[in-house]
Amino acid sequence: MKKIILLSAIILSCMGFANAQSYSYGDNMRQIYSINYQINVPMGSSKDFISNASFEGVNFNWAYFLTDNVAVGMDLSYNNYHKSIGKEIYRPNENMAINAAQYRYTQVFPLKAQVKYFFNPYSLVKGYAGLGIGALSAGQHIVVQDLDSWDNNWGFLVAPEVGVLIPFGENSPFGANITAGYNFSTNKSSICNTSSNNRQSFYFNVGMYVAIY
Repeated sequence: MKKIILLSAIILSCMGFANAQSYSYGDNMRQIYSINYQINVPMGSSKDFISNASFEGVNFNWAYFLTDNVAVGMDLSYNNYHKSIGKEIYRPNENMAINAAQYRYTQVFPLKAQVKYFFNPYSLVKGYAGLGIGALSAGQHIVVQDLDSWDNNWGFLVAPEVGVLIPFGENSPFGANITAGYNFSTNKSSICNTSSNNRQSFYFNVGMYVAIY
């Protein structure tokens, strides 16, 4: 994941430098590309399988401005949850019981189209609120001794968020992106004697953006 973030940051830098050679900077942004580190905190029944927060997350975002205040775009994230449990009895079915340590994993891929509204598009620091709609893929995985079980599922995703863009300088195309949001998806899962009818989580992004004017 570190290699992905580093490569993406280099690409953003190259785009910004190329843009700087051809344009002068003002208030009318046309596009924004950002790469972010993401922390994801499970909520609701999502915590029944793994209650730990995910500190292994990355987020990519693209936004295109239709007006000075309104932008549309795409958002893609990846999160890896994991948890180990000491010896306890695990029953994969009615005829089997295993007394051993458990290792649980969940990989989550939210993909959504977004619309964002910028409250102060002509100020140096730009705050915004957004709404994303799309799909979420979740793969839940449990390892107990030689037993390896999977549950893969998809769901419809709705994700409101708020954020702020903070440029590194008055005329810089680069800046910091800080975002907080909430994922709600209709994923249904059943694994390790736990079941849920949806997935919920809070997420927090901190990263870098480059603006195209």
